[in-house]
Amino acid sequence: MKQMNKKAQDISIGIGLTVFIVLFFAVLIILAMGFDTVEANHLGVKVAWGQITGTMQPSTQWTGLITSVVQYDMRLRKASIELSGDNYAPSKEGQKIFGTIDVNYRVKNNPETVKSLYANVGTDDVIAERLNINPIVVEGFKQTTSQYTAMDILEKRQEVKDKAIEIIKRNFPAEYFEIENIVITNIAFTKDFADEIEAKQTAVQTALKEKNNLETIKFQQQQILEQAKIDAERIKLQSASLTQLTIAQAWIQKWNGNVPTYLITSQANANMLMQLPTMPLETQK
Repeated sequence: MKQMNKKAQDISIGIGLTVFIVLFFAVLIILAMGFDTVEANHLGVKVAWGQITGTMQPSTQWTGLITSVVQYDMRLRKASIELSGDNYAPSKEGQKIFGTIDVNYRVKNNPETVKSLYANVGTDDVIAERLNINPIVVEGFKQTTSQYTAMDILEKRQEVKDKAIEIIKRNFPAEYFEIENIVITNIAFTKDFADEIEAKQTAVQTALKEKNNLETIKFQQQQILEQAKIDAERIKLQSASLTQLTIAQAWIQKWNGNVPTYLITSQANANMLMQLPTMPLETQK
């Protein structure tokens, strides 16, 4: 009888110890469930029974069994859109414009911002889609290219980029995000248009070359003409000098040694002659 009582007592002690151990670990598990961790470079929003009860900085804290923490990443995010194929931005005359747009942005590191995101938008994994980040970026680029002809876009790439960036920044949800930078690269056109531009550039270069050649020829001809004028003037002067010299030489050859005895005083008095005094000749001894 005593042995049976002792055995029953041992069983009771064993059951009690097992229950204690189970309860102990259950309490530990429950207590552990009340701890929440916010990772580095994140902000947490505390939510209990569907209501926001506060925010939490990066750390591990006891928040309670009914409180959950929703984290928002404060690190740099990137929206990268490539316009190609059927996804393009139209120019003013309807030409297809392609390009790559990268937007680096981050959630504002502010408790009120993350609380507003949770209350009005949603959790971190859906905010970019619900706030239409990619459509805003694409529409900003399309709105810009539609104001320029394809040729203007080709010649004013930087102006087009600056204007597109301005529109994207203006339409971006600034109440939630800060933009670090926007980079637009690889602006391109259809192959047909690119070939047309290349042909026009080749034609312009050819025309410019021909114009330069023509100007060179004109300059050379002008130089030849000027030289010809100089040579003609020189020959004329030389001819005039030779003519006077020839006349003088002919007169000397025909002169008989006698000195003129009469002089015409002027053209007006050509019919009047004035006798010149004569010099007496010495008698030869």
